[in-house]
Amino acid sequence: MDTLLDKITLIEELEDQIRKHINDGVLHNQLLKDKAKWWMLCSGLDVLGDTTFGFRDYLKNDFPESTGLQYIAAYGVMQCFILQQDSVKHLYEVFDVPWYWHTSFKEIRKIRNASIGHTALNNEGGRKEQEKNEFNNFISRITIQKAGFDLLRYSKKNKDTVYLSVKIYELADSQFIQIIKFLKQLIREIVKAENIMKAQFRDEKLVDLLPIHYWFEKIHSIYDVQNRDFAITALDAIQKAYYNLISALEKRLLEDEYWFNELADYILAVDLMKQSLICNDDRRSRILNYYLTQKNDYFKSLMLEIDQKYI
Repeated sequence: MDTLLDKITLIEELEDQIRKHINDGVLHNQLLKDKAKWWMLCSGLDVLGDTTFGFRDYLKNDFPESTGLQYIAAYGVMQCFILQQDSVKHLYEVFDVPWYWHTSFKEIRKIRNASIGHTALNNEGGRKEQEKNEFNNFISRITIQKAGFDLLRYSKKNKDTVYLSVKIYELADSQFIQIIKFLKQLIREIVKAENIMKAQFRDEKLVDLLPIHYWFEKIHSIYDVQNRDFAITALDAIQKAYYNLISALEKRLLEDEYWFNELADYILAVDLMKQSLICNDDRRSRILNYYLTQKNDYFKSLMLEIDQKYI
């Protein structure tokens, strides 16, 4: 039991690692662009987490005493196996990682279908009539317990009743081992994709695209009339730098970030300051000068944070 709970904890940790990669990593905006894949990703991770909760509570809590709830518990845990498998499969699809059905997964799906999915006329043969091997299945009520149940199976081809002992703990152990392997492989593939993205932009530091301090020194000198023309030249350089920054951010698909539209506001503020200088509006120029300086420091901190992700 403790071993199973340890495996569940590891699955949770791997899920958290994937969430961290997609929410904080360089692939976040790329994933967010494709809404269909994004929502498949959200669904896959949530279902993976939901089944983890389900398995843990099933293992840690007492089995129901009433017959009806015993069936509900048995049905529920068998369905959890399928949901957990499918959730990881969908995560693989999002990241275009080749998927294959492990033999243990196939066997678990077969048991689930027979016991709670397609209990009557459960075909385990081919599609053609002569190839079919249809079973009618029955859960033996008196055998239902937390550790599993007996499944009675009858097929016209076999003409004998088959007794299958469904052992929940063994199925869980087998599945958890493979789920852990699949999640670790997925994380390796995500890291590979991140490294490709990082290599594409590693040599371009966003913070280096911001205006150099020299231009802001020239803006600070606007209160000397002789320097106002040069201050306008400095503002032109600052504006050009911000246009280049916007272009670089768009290449990284960062235009949906909450602060992206503030860059356009900044460029507009540069235009307003130029007008203030031309009109000799000192009060307005001082206000805009302060805004441009403070806001540039704000953008600098954001760009440093993004650059850090590409190291």
